[in-house]
Amino acid sequence: MKKILTLISIISIVGVLASCGKEKANTEPKPKTCEQIEPCKTALQYATYVEQGAEDKVYKMEDQTGEHKSYDSLEEAKEDINEDYEQYQNQQIKHYGVVEYVLNPNGKYIYKFRYKDFRTEEIKNTTVGISKKQGQYFANEYYSGATKQDVTVNGKIAKHKRYYSSGLDAQTKEEFTPDLIEQY
Repeated sequence: MKKILTLISIISIVGVLASCGKEKANTEPKPKTCEQIEPCKTALQYATYVEQGAEDKVYKMEDQTGEHKSYDSLEEAKEDINEDYEQYQNQQIKHYGVVEYVLNPNGKYIYKFRYKDFRTEEIKNTTVGISKKQGQYFANEYYSGATKQDVTVNGKIAKHKRYYSSGLDAQTKEEFTPDLIEQY
């Protein structure tokens, strides 16, 4: 009886060992969210400040040595803060879709966000450029939207990825999916 049990145990162990390795392990990382990627997180915060009407905070996130700053001084930016800013100052862009173009890894990105306007509840797009200088990310808004030329590197369209805020169903994802920039 012991020999039979031992034989069955050995056959079971060999069977288990033989089945090992037949299934491939999924080693691909889970898709990241925008909030987990530093330049995208910075772009989302910038877009939120734009949406709130916090022009002073927008100004502080911009590269003041570049050509894309929105104001000449912080004082000028403070004068242009939206009148209803206090009503929206604690609101964040929570539900969105974004397309990311990496123009230069660890250096230059363009993000096109699609979300609901805080004031009108209409779906809108905001395009934000991000550049990294001396270890810090700076933002700028593309007021008229970015064009195909803006996402072209060495004559080729930069690769893009899409991200969505968590918790969106398929219909809402479709509603918040921004058009690709190279279509314009």
